[in-house]
Amino acid sequence: MQALSMRTLWLVILGFIALHISQASLSTAQEHEADASTPSLKSVVGERFKIGVGVGESVLGDSSCAALIERQFQILTPENCMKPQSIHPAEDTWSFAAPDRFVEFAESRGLEVVGHCLVWAKDDRTDEWMKLGNDGAPVSKEMLLDRIENHIETVVRRYRETATMWDVVNEALADGSEGYLRDSVYSRTAGIEFIETAFRTAREHAPDAILIYNDYNCHFPEKRKKLIRLLTELKERGVPVDAYGMQGHFELGDSSLNQLRDTFDALRELDLKVVVSELDIDVVTRGKWWAEEGKFREELKSYDPYKDGLPTDIEDQQIEQYVALFRLFDEYQDVIERVSFWNLHDGQSWLNYFPWQRKNYPLLFDRELKPKPAYGKVIQLLQREAGHAAHERRDELSRAAHDQLLQKTKQGKIDIYFQGDSITRRWGATDYPQLLEHWNQSFRGWNAANFAWGGDNTHNILWRMQNGELNQVQPKVVVLQAGTNNLPWNGEASRETIDDVVNGIEAIIVEFNKRCPDASIVLTGLFPRDQNPKLRTAIESINERFQSLAMKHNCQFLNINEQLTGSDGKFLPGYSGDGLHLEIPAYDVWADGLKAVFTEILGPPSNTDEAPSPTGIPMKVGR
Repeated sequence: MQALSMRTLWLVILGFIALHISQASLSTAQEHEADASTPSLKSVVGERFKIGVGVGESVLGDSSCAALIERQFQILTPENCMKPQSIHPAEDTWSFAAPDRFVEFAESRGLEVVGHCLVWAKDDRTDEWMKLGNDGAPVSKEMLLDRIENHIETVVRRYRETATMWDVVNEALADGSEGYLRDSVYSRTAGIEFIETAFRTAREHAPDAILIYNDYNCHFPEKRKKLIRLLTELKERGVPVDAYGMQGHFELGDSSLNQLRDTFDALRELDLKVVVSELDIDVVTRGKWWAEEGKFREELKSYDPYKDGLPTDIEDQQIEQYVALFRLFDEYQDVIERVSFWNLHDGQSWLNYFPWQRKNYPLLFDRELKPKPAYGKVIQLLQREAGHAAHERRDELSRAAHDQLLQKTKQGKIDIYFQGDSITRRWGATDYPQLLEHWNQSFRGWNAANFAWGGDNTHNILWRMQNGELNQVQPKVVVLQAGTNNLPWNGEASRETIDDVVNGIEAIIVEFNKRCPDASIVLTGLFPRDQNPKLRTAIESINERFQSLAMKHNCQFLNINEQLTGSDGKFLPGYSGDGLHLEIPAYDVWADGLKAVFTEILGPPSNTDEAPSPTGIPMKVGR
């Protein structure tokens, strides 16, 4: 009886343990399932820019890390194994095993690679064999440049099928007030020519790759001047540099956003892209390490404030900073080519031991490879800013109009493509014969066709552009006037509504650029609306932002509102019958502005016109 009781007791204990193991396994599985259901970084970033990560080659052997990389990122940077000292330790010695494994991993998962880096312009990152000639004396300029060419040719040719970007030269600029180029064997021996040689050699062997100059702290004004000087000199020499790689090692609480804006604007002026090559945010900040000639280094060596975990207030600051950075990256997506984190998760970060050992939390994934709250906030931001949603109008008349316009794309020759809402649609429509006559008088001989549809807002127009109304069409000029149907019929427009109009027009411009890359785009400002005078300030604000959009996307901006209105801001007599739509005198003003643009781009109109026949309200409705 006693033995039976003991056996029963053990069965109860074992059952209890099994139940808890089962529950724990279920909980873990549910956690992983929840992780899998969360959008990935690459899915929410979409077409804005590539999203990547820099990792050590050994990380790829960890199946959990490999799965996280494959799910979240598009492009990988090798942390160390492709650097000159690792891959080329002696003049006649090459070490390809680790970078080969790295590239093989990327290829097997459909990932791109950043070749990092071909020349690291620091003496302490350069082997002695590179610095010395065969006689032991300092290397000559000719020999140094030959060695650079040989190194780059060998590495680039080996990995050019997978590496779509190359950090060609790394950290060649001096810090602070220390001069222009960093003092190194490269600058002492060859000046700027070593950079020129590196880029020309890389382009010769990787003609389609993006070639990057990579450095840190160049958003600080003093070093930015050196960066812009260097990139300007290289461009003037015809050197094939495509992008600046901004390492992006930020510290908690730094006020860098305005400096970054100034830097991005300057690079846009140079027609160069930006790569955020090594992103993290240090929460145990290292700036003090170098302050006052290292005065604080001894006390910092034992400074490890978050060894037991990160306080909520510090984490909240980091979240806010990450969100602000990604909001900026989204704003400058036309300039930014790639954003790459430096290391995969907090436990792997270089900031746990540089410049002293401490427990750090600089990334979006924790030491258990779980997404941190900062990850969720960045995802939310990118989803919110993901772009203008395309909406189909499902009423029978709009569907019939869409079918009619699809047929129109297959007819005639279209050199000028008009797009917009009812203000544009009425012009040249068969159901407005007087406006059709005015259209013919204004544009005959330029093969102009009208694809606007009344009542559309920008979401509807975007849907039509993405669903066939640009197929088989390659116009030379696009005229875009839209956004009035996003605005309210009564009352004021909110900030969100104004943003909706501007974001919608930008999305349509991007769609045109993608599908008709050779077309010149003419963006017309929103016209006045006497029907709702409370919109006057909103329309002025929208048109100011349209002008910036036009500059950003290299469009022409045509705002004729001053010619349409009197001193009170209302339509001049005869210009609008309902306070919203235009009458012929107003279309005259618009046509005069457009004809000047068309003549400049296309030349004078021909005696014949091959455009598709004009359309109007579909005769038959329904499917």
